[in-house]
Amino acid sequence: MPIRQISAFADVEHPHRGEHGGGSGRKGADGDHGCPTRVLEDAVPYRFDSERAALIEITPHPLLDGISAHRARATELILAATREIDLTGVNITDTTVPGPPDAPDVAVRIYTPLIGSRPTPAILHLRGGGFVAGALGTDHRANIELGRALGATVISVDYRLAPENPYPAAIEDCYAALLWTVDRADRLGVDPTRLAVHGVNTGAGLAAALALLARDRGGPALCCQCLLRPELDDRRARVGPRPDAAARWDAYLGAGVAGTDEVPVYAAPARATDLRGLPPAYVSVQEGDRLLDEGVAYAARLRAAGVPVDLRHQPASPVAVAPAPTASGAVRCTGGPGSRRRHRSPAAVHGTAGVSREAAGVSRERDDRISYLRAALKIRF
Repeated sequence: MPIRQISAFADVEHPHRGEHGGGSGRKGADGDHGCPTRVLEDAVPYRFDSERAALIEITPHPLLDGISAHRARATELILAATREIDLTGVNITDTTVPGPPDAPDVAVRIYTPLIGSRPTPAILHLRGGGFVAGALGTDHRANIELGRALGATVISVDYRLAPENPYPAAIEDCYAALLWTVDRADRLGVDPTRLAVHGVNTGAGLAAALALLARDRGGPALCCQCLLRPELDDRRARVGPRPDAAARWDAYLGAGVAGTDEVPVYAAPARATDLRGLPPAYVSVQEGDRLLDEGVAYAARLRAAGVPVDLRHQPASPVAVAPAPTASGAVRCTGGPGSRRRHRSPAAVHGTAGVSREAAGVSRERDDRISYLRAALKIRF
């Protein structure tokens, strides 16, 4: 299995892994670890928080006007979120792991802390992207910060994308990465008894599904499942003002399958009727988010099944989104069909106080989650 170390530049050259189904196909990185930051000159002119980028599920537009466009916008957000990254205290390595039977290998990115004692806890991270977009660089900054804050090894999984690889490709890739992490625990320097799964949006739905799958297959035990604004229920896809959600579920499950009795619980964990014996859960939801109700409902059902749950409500806040390029190279916000509103920075739109409140909310959620994971993974440093 080829292993390579990478630099601060998050890998964004390959946003279309699902189109080919096979290996990563990524370009070689410069491997320069001497400089802790690297600036991407062509990125948008203000910084993004990668978890806020995940909050809008990789796309800044209200309509999913095609998978290719969706992936192109995902690449824009990855570029914006990976500016000026501090690599202090973390070693980063790309490799591939054996995939599911009769499937290609799965690319993973390993963030190994240079602080703390060995073996470290391990966190399997599953990115968002609406099942159809994203790459290893999607949560690059957040994964660095997570590993550094906890002294834990973070393993990010580049699962296959729909519609080229529909269900169950993504969840089976995640399960293969979970098995590999435990099998290679000694070589990775991780403690297989202190293992968590962590995801954002559709990645959180995959994390919940992975907890179910590991339980039902008698797979590795998880200390906890960390679900950030989880998307869990295909039956809600056509509820509300987001037709792109229905399009993504159609891509993942097949056209017309969402909302029918044909959907398995490992595709939509909210359909599971037996939640007993699952690992403790941290569930973060945000006021005003379309996923609020299903996150709250899943947390309540977990608690009713005897699963310890820490449910955190985050206040609603403005989210900066990537501007859409015009033919002339200028940028504008696309608020809907025919919209021509010029893009403005978050401060210009919401005022400095609004941006400060948003930053405080992001920081509070992150602190809460770090505290939870530190306790769940028995981290002492």
